[in-house]
Amino acid sequence: MNLKSIQLALQFPGGQTIEPNPNIPGLGSLKPEFKDLASFISPLLNIVFYVAVFLAFFYFVWGAWAYIFASGNKENLAKARARIMWALIGLMVVFSAFFIAKFASEILTPKGGLPF
Repeated sequence: MNLKSIQLALQFPGGQTIEPNPNIPGLGSLKPEFKDLASFISPLLNIVFYVAVFLAFFYFVWGAWAYIFASGNKENLAKARARIMWALIGLMVVFSAFFIAKFASEILTPKGGLPF
């Protein structure tokens, strides 16, 4: 949706306009919320992290389900254990990447002062 369509939607017949409410995020100033590349990438990275955690947890549950229903078959038990192990490794990698990214954003954000 472009800004002209928003502005046209806020006009009454006769030329009267409605001023945007400053309390509504995104519509208060009728300007894009992305000021720089970091403000664009940060929400995308959060979505990627949430999806990665969901997929790793799903893989973990799948492995646990396969382990329960392996019925003592050694081959199926080994596959289920490998699934669970790789899911836990994936969760650790995702969480460590998330915390490293958060730490790096705190260090690289110019706030004036120490990053601690």
